[in-house]
Amino acid sequence: MAQMRMNWPPFTRNIMGLAVVLFLLWFLSIPGAPLEGFVADYMLVSSQAVVGEFQIWTVITYSLFHADFMHLGFNLFVLWMFGGRIDDSWPAKKWWTFNALCALGGGVAVVLSQLVFQSVHPTLGYSGAVMGVVAAFAWQHWNRRIYLFFFPMKGKTLLLVFIAIDILLVVGAREPISIAAHLGGMATGLLIVTGWWRPRRWRLIYDRWRHKKHREKFKVISRDPESDRWVN
Repeated sequence: MAQMRMNWPPFTRNIMGLAVVLFLLWFLSIPGAPLEGFVADYMLVSSQAVVGEFQIWTVITYSLFHADFMHLGFNLFVLWMFGGRIDDSWPAKKWWTFNALCALGGGVAVVLSQLVFQSVHPTLGYSGAVMGVVAAFAWQHWNRRIYLFFFPMKGKTLLLVFIAIDILLVVGAREPISIAAHLGGMATGLLIVTGWWRPRRWRLIYDRWRHKKHREKFKVISRDPESDRWVN
């Protein structure tokens, strides 16, 4: 009888180092810790912090802190599950740049969503970067079968599962702002790994569209000698 095998991703040096740093920052910011007030006042992202108080740096620093140990542990678990092999195959500079950009995309999404929904709740956590890594993993396995907790699916299905979970959180909690960082980080990750962020890519699409419109406008018309009719 055939047995299904799952190869667990490696614990890379970068992920282990990140876990240590995030744990120390969480420990130093828990209630009663030295950084508690400083983090609450200057490190968390919100529309009020960025637009009202010009704390622009919070669109990235929010990702370094977590509400509680379960919040931190879940983010690190998902990061290891889907980022272990990516980190193992990417250069360190690419890995850290990708994480930082996805965290930034999540922070910007939080601010924009709060401006739209008129909310000022501070947001924290590494979830934006984590969801960017999940998006990169899904893109690498877009049409390949993978296993999510022993359930077989393709990478594109995995991405839809995470999006569906976020939508259910929105419907259940009636708070779309709370998962803005997730979707912002995921969208940023997809833009990077697919190459859609490059202006040259958009320029090429525009040129193709304009060329198609030009051809449709100036179609060559000729006379069919047999039917004596004008045809394209």
